[in-house]
Amino acid sequence: MANDRAIRTAESELFDYYRLNMEESYLELPGVCLRMLSTGVGPPLLLLHGVSLCAAAWAPLISALPGYRIQLIELPGHGLSGEASYTPDAVRGPVIGLIGDIFDALDMPSAPIVAHSLGGMFALWYASERPERIASLVIVGDPAVALPGATVRMPLSVMTVPFLGPLFLRFPIPRRLYRYFLAQGLSHTSAVVAPRAMLDVLRLSMRRRGNAATVASLMHAINHFRQPRTSSVMNALELGRIIAPTMFIWGKDDPFLSPDNARPSIAELASVTLHEVAGGHAPWFEDPILCGSLIARHLTGTGFPPGDSLPSAHSRPETRRRERSG
Repeated sequence: MANDRAIRTAESELFDYYRLNMEESYLELPGVCLRMLSTGVGPPLLLLHGVSLCAAAWAPLISALPGYRIQLIELPGHGLSGEASYTPDAVRGPVIGLIGDIFDALDMPSAPIVAHSLGGMFALWYASERPERIASLVIVGDPAVALPGATVRMPLSVMTVPFLGPLFLRFPIPRRLYRYFLAQGLSHTSAVVAPRAMLDVLRLSMRRRGNAATVASLMHAINHFRQPRTSSVMNALELGRIIAPTMFIWGKDDPFLSPDNARPSIAELASVTLHEVAGGHAPWFEDPILCGSLIARHLTGTGFPPGDSLPSAHSRPETRRRERSG
């Protein structure tokens, strides 16, 4: 398809911009096929992106995490992964199954995870129900609506509306307007520093019919127009079941939930630290070196140091699993 080819062209430009060599593979899971981009050599590190983003959104951070085998999972209905459908108040079960299927497909009894926004909520849900599988956890930005007090605001609010949500997501938004929407969802600085190729990958990915339908279905399933559904928000008991050592990297200007308002909830976790940093919802766009340093320090301190004397994430890794062309 022409749109998919345009996505791959923009990705190639973006990865060239950051001097990254990426390996593409696919995970054939029950009910959905997920795309994964991998790079680097060393201990495995899984990264889960936020809603309406994709693997390419992590590009600014990757060079700041040398010594790891970084595996960027594209969630259902994002990037070039397959689509899915969600039912209101019945999302957690399928998500917990999905994350478990990813671990199984990668033959990982447990692993460290770095997650952003929606990916962070998925990781927290999973860590609460399957505490033995996430060995170390880093949440960057407000984890969607997992914590009490998080708000649903534009441009996410419109995605929650049946029929209107998919139309909004599939609309051919020009680059300048997409930069404006990105500023609303992340921060003004994040939108300004995002390379043109990044904007193209993200806006073209959302125009895929299956992606638009999936994201709109998910947003309606976890949120009302302005507030999250009660079933999406974790209570103190659920948060207290998370035993993975967890670090939050939280932008002081996160538009969805401030770090101060999140403190009472995250204090319920068994082992947790919070780093407030300058920036908005995706602070690695604004300061990838600082975010990478904090992540590496946490991983090292929790038993997952980077590999010694290994090539950086720029190096092209040996292919491990089936690749697809197209």
